[in-house]
Amino acid sequence: MTSKSSYNIYDTTREAWRAMYRAIEYATKSIYWEVYILVDEGTGLDFFELLKKKVTDGVDVKLILDYWGSFALSSKKVDELKKAGIDIRLFRHARNPFKGFHQWLTRRTHRKVLIVDERIGFVGGVNVFKASKNWKDIHIMFKGKVVRSLLRSFAKTYVMCGGEKADIRHLFQYTYRVEHDSLDFVYDDTGRKYSRMRKKYIDALYKARERVVLFSPYYLPDKEILKAMWSARKRGVKIDMLIPLRADLVIAKYAAYAFFSLLHKRGIKIHLAKKMMHGKGIIVDGKWAMVGSSNMEPASLYHNQETNVHMSDKRLVKKITRILERWIHDAKPFDSIAWEKRGRWHKLKERIATKMYKFWFGLK
Repeated sequence: MTSKSSYNIYDTTREAWRAMYRAIEYATKSIYWEVYILVDEGTGLDFFELLKKKVTDGVDVKLILDYWGSFALSSKKVDELKKAGIDIRLFRHARNPFKGFHQWLTRRTHRKVLIVDERIGFVGGVNVFKASKNWKDIHIMFKGKVVRSLLRSFAKTYVMCGGEKADIRHLFQYTYRVEHDSLDFVYDDTGRKYSRMRKKYIDALYKARERVVLFSPYYLPDKEILKAMWSARKRGVKIDMLIPLRADLVIAKYAAYAFFSLLHKRGIKIHLAKKMMHGKGIIVDGKWAMVGSSNMEPASLYHNQETNVHMSDKRLVKKITRILERWIHDAKPFDSIAWEKRGRWHKLKERIATKMYKFWFGLK
């Protein structure tokens, strides 16, 4: 980055909310927000009231909310926002569910991207709903030309959701390519044949020389990712994995549990965050990092719209590494002896959760 003020990193949901609120408060031109969960409760109501005020100030406000993720958002509130002049779009699969049930159910925008005045961008894992206010998470604010890539991405999704191309035509002048040697955005779209983020994970594990730190609230890797992890361990690469002890999604929690013994036997250090940790990403050899919205599980790697940022800027990587080291220090280390003694009922729930997860996403 070219200056110390060109970015900031937030490591809790609450801090990210405050920063986004301030940015919106000072908006003079436009607010474009694509987010998985934004509902009318607590802080969500504060954001909605502020957005309505910005419309009266002449600011162009466009929201893209995921239909399933923001399912709790009331129809009454949606109508109210539209009447106030907010251009709000719900992202969902338009086809008949009986002609493609998995696509209909799993096609989501899982992105968390806010762009203010076409020059301030927020990217990371932060949603807006009351239960998440005390979560550990990572959200990054960028300023300057790097944000232009996010504008084109938003424009594409806006049109997919039925928005008029003429309303955001000027955003298509920008390219996805970021003219910066130490930063790039990694996008995954729905309906894709492969995941760019999955490839980044696999390449990182094969190329790592010293240490890899993986962190995700939900964990269900495929065979290729596991093979890459085994290859790294054979080369002597240290692998630390941080995951919540108790994730907010029960099925995801038990599916992850099923891998713990296998990973531990391969020498992978598992750290269990005592409080909910919603950050997602990877740090490789202390030289580069990637954070964003992609979890290490099928929904993110095969189905969802995702946005992540790949960074090799030394100051950024160092700061993210310090955050993760602190989280790991505060976490509970995996106890292999106690784990082996867990009961049959616990093991049964792990098997059921894994099978359900694979069935849900059409995996073998």
